[in-house]
Amino acid sequence: MEMRKIWFALVAVLCLAALGAALLWMFVPTAVEPDQPQPRYLLMDQGGKLALYTPDGNTLIQEYEIYTRLLPEGDQAALSAGVEVYSPQELEALLEDYGL
Repeated sequence: MEMRKIWFALVAVLCLAALGAALLWMFVPTAVEPDQPQPRYLLMDQGGKLALYTPDGNTLIQEYEIYTRLLPEGDQAALSAGVEVYSPQELEALLEDYGL
């Protein structure tokens, strides 16, 4: 009878350890893989106009004569949060989409 209690306790501890490891694996953020592209620019709404920033959003590179209030609501919402741009070609395509 005593051996059964020991085995039960051992199995319970192993189950709890497995559950803990699974939860840790699920909720701990993984490191960014180095092969993922990093944004080169950030497009944002700046005082009602479209503006191009450095990826961190701190340095204004250029402001465009595109009034964001005239864009569709989805575009306005995206620009409020900031649209990451990964290449000059993507920047050109987005500017064309926004009306430049």
